[in-house]
Amino acid sequence: MVLKNHLIGGTPRNPLAAYKKENMVKLFLFDTGLLNHMLGVSYQEIKQQGYEYKGFVAENFVQQELVAQGLDPTFSWGDARAEIEFTIADYQGRVVPIEVKSSKRTQAKSLQSYINKCTPDKTIKLTGTQGSSVLEQVNLVMPLYYAEYVVSKQINSI
Repeated sequence: MVLKNHLIGGTPRNPLAAYKKENMVKLFLFDTGLLNHMLGVSYQEIKQQGYEYKGFVAENFVQQELVAQGLDPTFSWGDARAEIEFTIADYQGRVVPIEVKSSKRTQAKSLQSYINKCTPDKTIKLTGTQGSSVLEQVNLVMPLYYAEYVVSKQINSI
């Protein structure tokens, strides 16, 4: 089974599906274990985080979590050389960008480009790090394994 992520250009607005580019789709596999097997990644490489495709595997993981929370299809944003892996609408219809970083290096030039061009009310960055302070309410940084809670705790909460 393949999961679809549609590209949105310009300034994303809700409903996201109305602004998707029909001819631009990113495909994800429904299972990261199968993806790693298909890529020929060994257990040792996964354990040491020493393989070339870990960024794509992290994106695939987040895609699976968003679909499990009921967001299907998902949407991404692109502009020139900047890409935000996921854009979702919160309970008030505001578009929230989600940047995915697979390692502890969390510099996110694409997210900064999105912020400069689209001025979102909230941003979420899922990374291989511990995350930001619980007091941070605007530019959230969360560990990748919190992807499950993005929709239920950050997007659907009142």
